Amino acid sequence: MKSECITKDEARRFLVNYHNLNGSQHYSGSEGVIQYFTKVRSIQYDPLHVVGRNADLVLQSKITDYKPEMLKKLLYKEHLLVDGVDKEMCIYLSEDYSKFERIRAASGMSTKNTLAHRNQLDALEILDDVRDHIRKNGAIGSKDISISMGQNNENRWGHKKLSSAALDYLYTIGELCVVNKNGTQKQYDFTENVLPSHLLKTDSIKGEEEFLLWYIKRRVSSVGMVWDKNGGAWQGHFLSDKVKREQTLNELCEAGEIIRLYVEDIKTPFYIKKGDEHHFTNTSKNDQIRFLAPLDNVLWDREMVKQLFDFEYRWEVYTPAEKRKYGYYVLPVLYGDQLIARFEPEKMNTKTPFTIKNWWWEPGMKVTNDLHDAIHTAIYDFSRYLGTECLDDYSKIIMQ
Repeated sequence: MKSECITKDEARRFLVNYHNLNGSQHYSGSEGVIQYFTKVRSIQYDPLHVVGRNADLVLQSKITDYKPEMLKKLLYKEHLLVDGVDKEMCIYLSEDYSKFERIRAASGMSTKNTLAHRNQLDALEILDDVRDHIRKNGAIGSKDISISMGQNNENRWGHKKLSSAALDYLYTIGELCVVNKNGTQKQYDFTENVLPSHLLKTDSIKGEEEFLLWYIKRRVSSVGMVWDKNGGAWQGHFLSDKVKREQTLNELCEAGEIIRLYVEDIKTPFYIKKGDEHHFTNTSKNDQIRFLAPLDNVLWDREMVKQLFDFEYRWEVYTPAEKRKYGYYVLPVLYGDQLIARFEPEKMNTKTPFTIKNWWWEPGMKVTNDLHDAIHTAIYDFSRYLGTECLDDYSKIIMQ
């Protein structure tokens, strides 16, 4: 690394290189998916499907020839990946499963508090009934079981059936594992029936201090370069305690496992993992367009993105339509190491082409022929990932 103080240009290039957003690491196919997971350890899951779910959108921007079937196979056939709570609901490497014992315990306590708030604590009284049902019938989804004890809850954000709440709780604490998804519907089985026994051994991490050293270093890897400021990058159990986090970051620096650096005009320190310094030195020309996922690892901390990329991004899916600045499901557009635009795609199904509904350039963007050609290539590649065609008249929308 050149010095402990870098420019914003260098910080952006590092993130682009680190996340293979310029193709410099040649990740391809299912093998490329595992290579990327081995680096970042975790990506965020969200069930909304407009032009793919968030996890698929993360991977299509980084893996050549990526198809959603690859992720499904790695999750539910080969079990190299697993669904679980990390930042929020995430997908992570199965080899990390035992080390998430503390996260599952903390999530279980949070789920109990949620059940109490929703007046659904009776769900904990039917856990044995749910277990017995799975033993007798095998993997099940919430539609396959209905144990309500005479009480259904119609809360918009909760489960209508107590049996569904019970399934979710058993999954949260790790007794159950997701074995398949049909759309947003999950199927569960006992984790011991799904993951190899060597991945279910008792957590080898001793004590909270050792756990924090592992978990905070892991979170640095998930983002690549992260600052020490509360926000989306530090979301999740154990990480929002700034005092403990700073103490742990200092210990990791002293041990030589992470590196502290500063970015011009930003007082907050940034951190990268030791061994990742080579991502600063890749100076190959990058003139490719990438469409980023709304919850892409690069975008986990929106304020950090604003400072480094001069790009304000808010995912407005849960914002009332009349209050949205842009649109329902909007994807950022990366060109080289700059976020230059954002667009709203039309919701797709298997019979419709990829269609851009709205496109917004960042202020001052000049659309050159080279940029237009890069967008054309990106749209073609994105359509191929979706397994569909793209409309030929997209230029009319982009050039408005």
